[in-house]
Amino acid sequence: MSSDIAMVSTPKAPDPVQTAQAQAQYNQNTATTQQLLNMTNQVTPYGNLTYSQTGNSTFTGADGKQYTVPQFTQTTTLNPEQQATLNQTQSAANNIAQTANSLSSSGLSSLGQAVDTSGAPALQTSLGSGYSSTPGSNYSTSLGNGYTTGLGSGYQTSFGGDVSQAYNAAKNAVMDQYTPTLDRNAEASRAQMVASGIRPGSAAYTANEQTIGDNYTRAADQATQTAQSVQNQLFNQQQQQAQFGNTALLSQAQFGNQAALDQFNAQNNAALTGQQFSNSALLNSANFNNSANSQWLQNYYTQRDQPLNELSALLSGAQVNNATTGASSTPQTSVGGVNYTGLVEDNYNQQLQNSNSFMTGASGLLGNLGSAALTKYSDRRLKTGIRLLERLANGLGVYAYRYKRTPDRREIGFMADEVERVCPAAVSRDEKGFAMVDYGRVMREAF
Repeated sequence: MSSDIAMVSTPKAPDPVQTAQAQAQYNQNTATTQQLLNMTNQVTPYGNLTYSQTGNSTFTGADGKQYTVPQFTQTTTLNPEQQATLNQTQSAANNIAQTANSLSSSGLSSLGQAVDTSGAPALQTSLGSGYSSTPGSNYSTSLGNGYTTGLGSGYQTSFGGDVSQAYNAAKNAVMDQYTPTLDRNAEASRAQMVASGIRPGSAAYTANEQTIGDNYTRAADQATQTAQSVQNQLFNQQQQQAQFGNTALLSQAQFGNQAALDQFNAQNNAALTGQQFSNSALLNSANFNNSANSQWLQNYYTQRDQPLNELSALLSGAQVNNATTGASSTPQTSVGGVNYTGLVEDNYNQQLQNSNSFMTGASGLLGNLGSAALTKYSDRRLKTGIRLLERLANGLGVYAYRYKRTPDRREIGFMADEVERVCPAAVSRDEKGFAMVDYGRVMREAF
């Protein structure tokens, strides 16, 4: 067992100098490969684009060694038709350049003269004295004498005359009707009292007198009520007469005022319409004159700038289309540089981690041998996250894994299918067919 454990001892750290030299060599190879891959020839119906090596270039690397890289020449060849087009294009471009040169020396002489806009129509900045800011004398701010604010002397603010005479007459008429009867009843009542032996001054005689007085009082109240009813009827009649007269006066005043208001509005609308018509005519005339000024200036500057625009178009060469091979841009192959130093260090760290993991797992396995026989499920179907840590000399692999039923706990051990090939007696199966490994027997018989 001790020899097997020594097989996975801590790996030796890489030499920095050797690593730097190897990194430089990898970088030079990467650059050369990338350049060669980018030299892609193109053949099109319009012409060809080819690369050919025409020499080499030598340089000294960071490690002091000499390195040689190829140099290439790119050659463009047009077919006969495209070549003829290019010749014509270049000839046309030469003619355009000559024309532009001639125009710049003679055709632009007008640009040397000062800008003269004296011939432009005058710009009108005012609408003149004819423009009115008020509607004129025909516009009225009052409704005139035809509009009334009062209803005249015929309008009554009080009504009715003295109705006390009618009141008194009605009351007296009622009392005149009741008094004879009341008098006869009073005399009869007194005579009956005397005949009954009741003398004046007695309580009974006094009570009878009170009754006679109450009858006169009730008659007077009735007369008063009748007089008040007559008085109210006369008052209502007078009120209705006054309201009828006032309503007639009010309707007449409203009719007259509406007529005055209609005339007032019509007169003012006519004044406003006349003012707006006159002002619109002046404004339209001013706009027309100013539009003429703007159009004149536009034409003037167009004519002045025309030679300059022609020269600019000639110098731009926009009218000339150059011949083309139809070739697309050469694809640029990008070969990533190799981080050899990082690869060496990563490999070393991985070996160190595997060694540490194996030593920890092996120590755990050997520690279990001191106790009772350890039999564990080692069937691959029951495990997840399986990762090989180390391959032992007898062919067994030491793995890190987690059981599916306990995914949070990390385990280290063998796989039953590999143990079965090396030590079949250490493998057994349960009633469901899942394989189990007797780790004590593996350690005694397989090592």
